[in-house]
Amino acid sequence: MKSDPTSWGRRFAPWMTECAEMVEHGRDLLAEIREVRCRGSGFAASGQVGLVPLTAGADPVGALLARARRGENAGRSTKSFLPTCCSPDWAAFMEEFGFRGVGAYPNFASGAWGGGMMPAVYNDWRQDYVAILIYGFYLEYNIDTAYARAGRTGLKDEILSLWDMPDLPADLVARRAHVAADLAFFDVKRHDEADAHETRSSGLATWVYRDRDTWRDMKASDSGYFTYHLSFLPNHAGRDDMMLTGMVADWVDIGPDLRFQECGQSVLALTCGSVVMADLLSAYERTVWMVNAHWTQTGGIRPERYAACTAVLAVPVWVLTNHRHDAWRYYSLAAELSHVAQQRDLYASGQLADCYTEDLTPTVPVGTPRVDVPRRDLPFDVEIDGTRHTGTVELHSVICEAVEHGVLPLSIVEYEFVVPWLLGEGRISPTAFLSHMDRVYCRHFARFMSAGHEADFERRFSEPMAALVMEQWWHGMYFAIGAGSLVEAQPDAVAGDRAHSGSPGP
Repeated sequence: MKSDPTSWGRRFAPWMTECAEMVEHGRDLLAEIREVRCRGSGFAASGQVGLVPLTAGADPVGALLARARRGENAGRSTKSFLPTCCSPDWAAFMEEFGFRGVGAYPNFASGAWGGGMMPAVYNDWRQDYVAILIYGFYLEYNIDTAYARAGRTGLKDEILSLWDMPDLPADLVARRAHVAADLAFFDVKRHDEADAHETRSSGLATWVYRDRDTWRDMKASDSGYFTYHLSFLPNHAGRDDMMLTGMVADWVDIGPDLRFQECGQSVLALTCGSVVMADLLSAYERTVWMVNAHWTQTGGIRPERYAACTAVLAVPVWVLTNHRHDAWRYYSLAAELSHVAQQRDLYASGQLADCYTEDLTPTVPVGTPRVDVPRRDLPFDVEIDGTRHTGTVELHSVICEAVEHGVLPLSIVEYEFVVPWLLGEGRISPTAFLSHMDRVYCRHFARFMSAGHEADFERRFSEPMAALVMEQWWHGMYFAIGAGSLVEAQPDAVAGDRAHSGSPGP
């Protein structure tokens, strides 16, 4: 397993350079954000980032924001609330696979295992090492609080020592170095937030950026998927995909991020601080275009984009199979808006630079391929609130085939798509929908993880799961979730969703 230093440098130097540039750009923008917070104003004359008033419209999205401002949410926020699962299904899964400690929380288990197992990249002991590296992402939440009471500030060093193994293959050394660099970004961000966390937020101000690519690199650093950066394409395409791993989650967090004045909120970065429905629809359309770039014209995952596609689309599964976010409640508030998103062109494709100019002005890709989704009917039979609902729904053929072959349980498709679709079609009530989703989510998550392990997380499982998530995007579900999340856009405190030590950084 010993590494040849010459070969190491030749193979991984470009990725290490990219990693360093992304983190450097991210930390530079954090420095400007800190300066703006201290100054209490918006853009500096030559600055790259500013805090601006939110722009809203007299439209259905604006009406949701107005409900929040009237206090309809009653101060509720579930961001960063991490409940365990007590269902027998989840307990049996933990016992079978030996999940202990933080692995007992669906949030952690789904992120590290559900989103991390890629046998197409590794199919030996190194896969376990990569899954452990992914746990580094979760240090974003507590890197400035761990050991604070004991006056210890060397958490990063201790984590790096934990990951230190002799004679690692060069690619694992590079991946560990990427994660270490990303932790340095989070360390700065969290300590900046700790210093500002007593500052009151209005819920009506957001961070915007002047330069597309510099912002993209900051968002890539803020997304926490550096473990897999080496598996992505090099140069701009790979950086775009790093950014997308965070952007797809930000659609669920628009309202909470306004509430806590989150500087990494990418949807509002793309709308330049607007939640006017037309602007949100434009950003949604382009988000889907960028994810579509992973797919062929005939609706399969491009081989060279496989790792990035499955990483990006594992994030929505993580979001919807646990209660860190309140995504299904948000969806229940605005499910009808999914039809508005469906009226947009959601089958074009393009990289970030195809969709936005350098100053983040929306543009339309020219000469890029479109995705033609091969669909057919899938029968369903699901009981909701004592009433049985049967019928068929048209879905990507790879999903239908995976269900027919027993690779993807029908119950997963029903939870992730059919039941939300029934709400969007007006066939069930929001109350019945939320009751059902809350009641079965632990069981659903256990079945998702068990099905993944049974298929060894191979492409026969990951591709239909990716297609299922894409069907959610193509049907406008995440637009409805994003609009509904605005119920959280109320006054609070900067970074008030997380605990802070306020101790100086190492």
